[in-house]
Amino acid sequence: HDHDHDHHSHHLENDGFTSLSFQSDKPFAIRKFQHFLDTQLPENVFRAKGILWFDESPNRHIFHLSGKRFSIEDDEWKGEKKNQLVLIGQNLDHDKLRSQIEQCVCLPSNNRGKGFGK
Repeated sequence: HDHDHDHHSHHLENDGFTSLSFQSDKPFAIRKFQHFLDTQLPENVFRAKGILWFDESPNRHIFHLSGKRFSIEDDEWKGEKKNQLVLIGQNLDHDKLRSQIEQCVCLPSNNRGKGFGK
């Protein structure tokens, strides 16, 4: 769904406003996503929205963030499960954010236990 990506973000670029979209066909781990929201989400992200798929839950979760407040509503899946998240903010560090969000993705169980030694 990337074809309409450019024209609407154009006029924002001048103020340093950018949007980052993330998609994954693997679920997030709730704990990791919660950690991202609590400790890693930068101050300069002021809007976010998405459809979230958590490993621990059969539902889809509709995520809205505005400023420091966010809400997650449960809903039923229609169609295939996937994660879609859009963050909007000012002067965002896209690479860093993307890798932090990728850290929230649930690893296949054979990888668990690796990668915690920071």
